[in-house]
Amino acid sequence: MQNPATSNSGLQGFSLARLAQTLLWREYRSGQLSIISLALLLAVTVTTVISLFTNRLDAGMLSKSTEILGADLRLRSSVQIQDGFYQEAHALGLQTTTTLSFPSVVVAGENMSLAAIKAVDEGYPLKGVVLISDDAFSTSRQVFAGPGKGEVWVESRLLALLDIQVGAQVEVGRKSFTVSAVINQESDRGGNFYSLSPRLMMHYADLVDSGLTETGSRLNYRLLAAAPADWDLSTAKLALQEYQSLIEPHLQSNQSIETLADNNQAMSASLDKARQYLSLAAILAILLSGIAIAMAARDYAQHHYDTSALLRTFGASQNQVLKLFSLKLLYMAMISTLIGLIAGYGLHLGLLAIMQNLFAHELPPASASAWLIACASAPLTLLGFALPHLLSLGRVTPLRVLRRELEPLGWGAWSVLGLAMLAIFALSIWFTRNVVLSAILVLGGSVSLLILVRLLQYALAGINKLIPEQFFSLYIRFAWRQIMQQPRQTATQVLAFSMILMLMLIISIVRQDLLADWQRALPDDAPNFFAMNIQQHETDAYKQALQQAGLSYKPLFPMVPGRLTQINGANVLEQDAIKDDPALQRDLALTWSEDLPEGNEVVEGEWFSASAPGHFVSVDDGVAKRLGIVLNDQLTFEVAGQSITASVNSLRKIDWGTLTPNFYMILSESALDELPRSYLTSLYVPQSEQAKLMPLIREFPTITLLDMSMVFGQIQSLVNQVSLAVEYLLLLVLLGGLLVLMAALYSSLDERIQQGAILRTLGASRANLRLKQWSEFAFLGLISGILALVGAELISFSLYTFILDLDYQLQTSLWLWVPLSSALLIMLLGAHATRKISQQPPIVVLREL
Repeated sequence: MQNPATSNSGLQGFSLARLAQTLLWREYRSGQLSIISLALLLAVTVTTVISLFTNRLDAGMLSKSTEILGADLRLRSSVQIQDGFYQEAHALGLQTTTTLSFPSVVVAGENMSLAAIKAVDEGYPLKGVVLISDDAFSTSRQVFAGPGKGEVWVESRLLALLDIQVGAQVEVGRKSFTVSAVINQESDRGGNFYSLSPRLMMHYADLVDSGLTETGSRLNYRLLAAAPADWDLSTAKLALQEYQSLIEPHLQSNQSIETLADNNQAMSASLDKARQYLSLAAILAILLSGIAIAMAARDYAQHHYDTSALLRTFGASQNQVLKLFSLKLLYMAMISTLIGLIAGYGLHLGLLAIMQNLFAHELPPASASAWLIACASAPLTLLGFALPHLLSLGRVTPLRVLRRELEPLGWGAWSVLGLAMLAIFALSIWFTRNVVLSAILVLGGSVSLLILVRLLQYALAGINKLIPEQFFSLYIRFAWRQIMQQPRQTATQVLAFSMILMLMLIISIVRQDLLADWQRALPDDAPNFFAMNIQQHETDAYKQALQQAGLSYKPLFPMVPGRLTQINGANVLEQDAIKDDPALQRDLALTWSEDLPEGNEVVEGEWFSASAPGHFVSVDDGVAKRLGIVLNDQLTFEVAGQSITASVNSLRKIDWGTLTPNFYMILSESALDELPRSYLTSLYVPQSEQAKLMPLIREFPTITLLDMSMVFGQIQSLVNQVSLAVEYLLLLVLLGGLLVLMAALYSSLDERIQQGAILRTLGASRANLRLKQWSEFAFLGLISGILALVGAELISFSLYTFILDLDYQLQTSLWLWVPLSSALLIMLLGAHATRKISQQPPIVVLREL
């Protein structure tokens, strides 16, 4: 009579699930699942850490950037903003407030000064921090509303210009106000170099009585919109996107939506590079996890061919065997996911603790999508890397019980690799939302290594013919012959080791160069003040005054306001494709310079020749791409009532993170030499020496001194905290890489145990066996290190060129120590993984063959 436990009806539903649980528990206790469980746990833990951290950090960075804007979205207008825009915002549940900025003269007694007036409405500030103090040198305090009616807040420089203190009366327009506080930080001011200064802030309701908004005033309205603080990130994004899509069709030519990049190129560049690095770390973690599962899944399937054959012998069908092992893997994925989520959540809290000083408030909780990605990492990687081996278990023939050399027909190597890369590529795109970055790493890395491995096979064959073996010791010859006799196995191991080492090298190289780039852009003596509106007759006197005060300053740049009106004779405002570009909606600061400015690099054409006749212009390559400008195009500018046409002779890449004056358009001196201009310079003033600025402000009252300390501090804080996060992520990825190396070594353990038993039977001692294994692992590590370096150079060059916008240099220092270090590392790890080979009695191993 047939055993009901193995009948087709018995291995269905609940019975099949119970059997899967029983077998799984036994394998856990026996240690058979240690490799694949570790791989799955690594996949889920690392993915959870980076998914939650990047999701929350991205939300926090968005919050930080909106603090700089003072809103989630900001609409700028030179006329009063339509009521309909406010109604649309309120209908979507968004909060709004209004600010109005304009230049005006402020009078105090016999003194007067030009100031940047800012009127704020109820609800200000929506986002960010406004700090005030009772005098210029007392401790700041945060406020959550603007000045009261009849009061004004001013910057300390205005106090110096007017020679007054807090509590004094000042006249603005037709009304007198009491100076009630000093403004120390105004987050929604942004970092625009060309903002007027110093600031005076007043209540919006005082505008009517002051007569400041009469016809002819240069008014700059801003509608600030923000999602309520209790909204989750996804809801806020959807509402803001909908609001933007509703108002954009109704914007007038003098209205535009402002973003962080429009107001602070340096902060925007730092945020972008931080996000890109985090995305890079995420993809590398996914790749490492996938490789670990690939190694473990193949080993797991080979270990269970005998179990599958026995089940088939007892009457189980192929479908039942497949379901049984599918359930086991499903249970493993569920257990690993649960433990990995808990471990990953705890580790991500540690990472956030490092960054706690970056944000004034606690970061928003991770969205559901972040948790979903973490939960999906185990099933998706199992699908890509374990499915082919899992399917082969269902094809095991019952004859394997008698003939153990029989193995099921499996998928081809290209099919397995293709499915694995497809799964990882899909998960990477879902994770990072960056197709180019995912393609460079996943597809580019795979193709590069496959090509290198094929070249390696030819190189090894050539080396084997050229190098006489008699020059080496017995153990090295034996190890070399072992490598050459099994080229397929050698290529597989080298491919696995190389990919792991390559990913570890990439994350290390990018981290080093990214931090170096940030430090170059933000040295300790980076300019933190900008002096503007320096008239031509004041330049020598002002430079002399700066030198006498002991303050270092950058070269003075002439500035002439002008507007780009034509490209190759065509009116730019009549071209639909470019007429709304921000560079065409305002006057540009035009300048000339004999030398290429700091932070600029010519990418096409040549820099100006002082002796060359004619008018020439050098254009920022970003603006050139947006406007379709190429070399030798003719650009026409409207400057001081004159039309000036210049030929484009170069395109420049600008590093906006340098915090030095940068210009979209730099013309040859002959084009602007006869026009009236003012000058701009930047200088570094230590905190302890900022009192030296007061005499300068009084001596040169018409020169605008713009304090960038707040923006510099925000960027420096961001860079310092993200740098710590980069170190933390590097540690996690490197740890994951070491664990994956161990998984790769364990995947060939059975074959090495059998080989060791045969050698022991033939007379090899334990010491001889260990030396042979160490030599083989050292060879594999050396070859893998060289291939990993080549692959890392190629992938890093692509990342720097197409993603990170950094200059790449060959990693010559790595070539001096990485190959030898990888040989030593894999030799030590291999010695640890295979330590029981020499301890296993040969008779026990041979009986199982």
